[in-house]
Amino acid sequence: MSTSTVTKPTLTYFHLLGRAELPRALLEDAGVDYDFVAVTNWPESKAQLIAEGKLAFGQLPLYEEPGLTLVQTTAIARYLARKHGYNGTNAHEEALIDQASEGVGDVLTSLVKTLFFTPAEQLAEAKEKLVKETLPGQLANFEKLLEKNGNSGYLVGSKLSYADLSLWAVVRLLVSRIEGTSEESLLGSFPAVKKLFTTVSERERLKAYVARDVYAKQQ
Repeated sequence: MSTSTVTKPTLTYFHLLGRAELPRALLEDAGVDYDFVAVTNWPESKAQLIAEGKLAFGQLPLYEEPGLTLVQTTAIARYLARKHGYNGTNAHEEALIDQASEGVGDVLTSLVKTLFFTPAEQLAEAKEKLVKETLPGQLANFEKLLEKNGNSGYLVGSKLSYADLSLWAVVRLLVSRIEGTSEESLLGSFPAVKKLFTTVSERERLKAYVARDVYAKQQ
């Protein structure tokens, strides 16, 4: 096991909106002073990080803080959620938050399969199927969870959890990766999901984070 030598929380990932966005949203919303390291030469960085014992599974994102090195998006997110208060108020809520987050993972899997495992000549058709057939069914599941949870506006309990941030992050990812889509076109038929997305987007620190447009230029 590698012990990190960083002096402050550090998140390492590629210079793009992707799997590190949930951990980054948690750090931003919690007001954590952290560094983001953008990898530009993956083969070189991968070899170095593996040699340092920091990539247990050979993948990014990588999260480090004094005394801890951690990989795998969900593991990082759950750790940060527990540490900064985004994981519910009791064991039942924690379980339901994990459940909702895994559901968001299914949405991400659908996107990844479409973008990276579809022959180029079939990609346009696959994207259309994703938007018109797959995503509506998946988003409907979150609409039901929100309705079941009453008027809180959150997927679980009465305050923001990492599952809410996960859904927010994946909607942003969908819009960034599928041409011609927008929050409105994706969420227009799901008012509760749209309300949640808007609520999260209006949080002061996240609003400032999005406004910085951090992926528009190299870090």
